Amino acid sequence: MAGPVTEASLSWVSGTMFEAEGGGGARLQIDVPVAKGGGGVGFSPMQLLLQALAACMSVTVVQILAKQRLTLEQYDIHVRGERSEQPPNPYTHIVVEHRLRGEGLTRPNLERLVAMVEERYCSVAATLPHGLIEHSVVILGEAEVVTPGPSSASHI
Repeated sequence: MAGPVTEASLSWVSGTMFEAEGGGGARLQIDVPVAKGGGGVGFSPMQLLLQALAACMSVTVVQILAKQRLTLEQYDIHVRGERSEQPPNPYTHIVVEHRLRGEGLTRPNLERLVAMVEERYCSVAATLPHGLIEHSVVILGEAEVVTPGPSSASHI
């Protein structure tokens, strides 16, 4: 039995720029960086991959924190991808930094939650090779010691 189907389509604007239309009429411009022969207007496909990962992770974290009845005041997520020098230049390492503020948030709970979301719920993470993603959690307002380490997820 087949699972859910997701579709996407782009419309060419000009040069190397395309436009995607999402739900509710939202539009997104996609282009290639100038260094790669594009116009540099809009998001690059590789940026979109990182943003898709960030969106998938953060939305699910927010939903689970709400179910845990924890109050979230701020959540910023920063993703950095290191790429191979050899074409087609795939990502070789991705670091996801989760920066949260809220009453009752604890590092152990958030670290477990982030690992669980990557392992069980984030379809984007599941699409990427195992071991590629590393997470760090920063609770804003406490002593900020960032110690990134490999994800404790057993599979992506």
